[in-house]
Amino acid sequence: MKKLLFLSLLALYACDKPFCNEKPNDEIAGIVIKVIGDQTYSAYDPERGEDLARFGIHITTDAQYRRVFAHCCAARLDSLDFTQYDLLGLTTVNKGQHSTYLRNVQRDESAKKVTYTVTERYCKRSSPVEGQGNFVLVPKVPSGYSVEYVRK
Repeated sequence: MKKLLFLSLLALYACDKPFCNEKPNDEIAGIVIKVIGDQTYSAYDPERGEDLARFGIHITTDAQYRRVFAHCCAARLDSLDFTQYDLLGLTTVNKGQHSTYLRNVQRDESAKKVTYTVTERYCKRSSPVEGQGNFVLVPKVPSGYSVEYVRK
């Protein structure tokens, strides 16, 4: 019994971060104007059983916006002006306890590319749970530009 108690205490103190007591704030960077929605916003197609933001989604019209979110949150969608803005989303699926996110969108004029990077910070001792869509409002992506999605 003493050995079991000793091993339990040793395992507890051997962890470099046994508990996560502080949760830093989410951050935005680059050309992100604001984060849209909350953790309940998900771009999901119930007919195909598919997460539409799993590999990244670029929403450019009000009709597309309303269709993508019809199943989860149609009654509480923010009003967006798609003549001036686009909506980008990238689902994170490995969210742990005390997760925070850095959502960064950069535009590369020479490569004609927009890169959306979601960096997830979480307590390593937490179990992964359902992710979130990470939807951000950005200035209208110019015609001819590609959008790249990166998870970190």
